[in-house]
Amino acid sequence: EGKYYEVSVEGKDGGGLSAYAKVHIDILDTNDNAPTLTVLPILNPIPEDSVPSTVVAVINVRDRDSGDNGEVICNIDEDLPFRLEASSANTYKLITGSDLDREKTSAYNITISARDRGSPSLWSSAELVLEVSDV
Repeated sequence: EGKYYEVSVEGKDGGGLSAYAKVHIDILDTNDNAPTLTVLPILNPIPEDSVPSTVVAVINVRDRDSGDNGEVICNIDEDLPFRLEASSANTYKLITGSDLDREKTSAYNITISARDRGSPSLWSSAELVLEVSDV
C-alpha cells in the first residue's frame, strides 16, 4: 500500500534546546499476495468450425505485490487445442490453436494457472468450461 514513510522527529534536552530530523523508512515488499485471475468468456459455446486463432476468452491477472513478486506468468495444459497469448500488460487471450470437432470432444475443461516470480512463488488458478457447438 505504501513504498515508504517519512516521519519528523524532534529531540529536546532539559535546557530547552531542540533539534529536528526527518526519517525516511523504505518498505521492502514481500511476496505475500497470490495472483488473482478474472476470466471473461467471449465465445461459449464455440462453433466447431471456428478458425484457429479465434478469441475464446480474455484473462486478466493481477498481483498486488511489486517487482518480481508482482510479475505473473499464465499457462494452460499443452494437450488442449487452445493456447494463451499475451495481449497487453496483465491481460491474456485464450485462442483456438487448432481445429475443433464436436463429435470427438463436446466440451473442454480448461485450467488457467497464474504464477508470480517471487520467492517462494505463489500461484492461483481458474477453471473455464468451454462447450463446442455442432455445425
